Amino acid sequence: TKMTSFLDTLAARGVDVAFAPGFTLDLEPADRTLEAEAVETAKNADVVLMFLGLPEAAESEGFDRETLDIPAKQVELLKAVAAENKNIVVVLSNGSVVSVASWAGNAKGILESWLLGQAGGPALADVIFGKVSPSGKLAQTIPMDINDDPSMINWPGEEGHVDYGEGVFVGYRYYDTYDKAVDYPFGFGLSYATFAIDGVNVAKTGANTAHVTATVTNTSDVDAAETVQVYVAPGKASVARPKHELKGFRKVFLKAGELAEISFDLDERAFAYWSEKFDDWHVEAGEYTVEVGTSSRDIAAVAVVTLDGDGKALPLDEWSTFGEWADDPVGSKIVASVYAEGEAGNLPQLPDNDMMRMFLKSMPINSMPMLMSDGGKAITAFMLDEYAKIAETAE
Repeated sequence: TKMTSFLDTLAARGVDVAFAPGFTLDLEPADRTLEAEAVETAKNADVVLMFLGLPEAAESEGFDRETLDIPAKQVELLKAVAAENKNIVVVLSNGSVVSVASWAGNAKGILESWLLGQAGGPALADVIFGKVSPSGKLAQTIPMDINDDPSMINWPGEEGHVDYGEGVFVGYRYYDTYDKAVDYPFGFGLSYATFAIDGVNVAKTGANTAHVTATVTNTSDVDAAETVQVYVAPGKASVARPKHELKGFRKVFLKAGELAEISFDLDERAFAYWSEKFDDWHVEAGEYTVEVGTSSRDIAAVAVVTLDGDGKALPLDEWSTFGEWADDPVGSKIVASVYAEGEAGNLPQLPDNDMMRMFLKSMPINSMPMLMSDGGKAITAFMLDEYAKIAETAE
């Protein structure tokens, strides 16, 4: 019903401040008169609040931004003010991530307010003057440079199309998997309080489900909230998977010195990936690490759970690789029989060394004759016959 600016709020609350605009809210060059006025205003102030961000012309849902930087004139003004007064807090206003690496050293604090709507002014005042403790968390990584993002390999596309070539490695999944330096990680956010997370425990509740518990303690003298995040890190997988993925989070408000036990239930989807081969979600058997922390890079504790897997398997045939046979519950028994029959002299013996095992892993079994001539034909025929017998018995 109405918009209330930060300045309006200060006036309504009887707070006396000196104000200077510093720059125009557009993409035009710096106004040196406005800049000089702002520097002079800030010289003798106890605290300088600098409101920076993206003007309306710099962002839209109708076109792609070409830079993550805020306008250069704003950065120049910040540096000019910092030369006269080091006690600066920057308040950002922006609809999407902006880079901070080039100027953050000039500020003692950064408050990311995104795009505030109704009551935005009072909300900022409540946080800045300590009436409430901020408790927001970043839903995006803030990279050091736009060229660090994997999408830059394919963006902005060519000849009328764009390939989303990063696949599952979007955002923090890429930065964390490939250990890229970032300014602020996904899930990061400070408050006026400090917290500790301990007592993390993960218990298996089903073949592919788990229950996570943790204790969160407010270790400060300020009432505030913390958002506890749970990430799942897969072990060895047959497809490319990120280092870890967020699978649950919970915001917990705690009074000074208070603690609380929280819990999360991880269902089968928390451990699954989309399989093109099965055209379905798939959970592989094995170990998974459950990480509990306050951002994707601030992990307080980890625990390991071993899952049974969903048992999905595709029928094997002559085009299936030797490695696929070896990984299949039925095929692995037949592979073992091939080696046993070879040692017994009933089949040609497969060379058993590291190089040959690597070679065989990716070879369809109908290519065995290329490796061992008639002996390879005999091995392929044996494997297919044994598989057919098992399938017939199952029916």
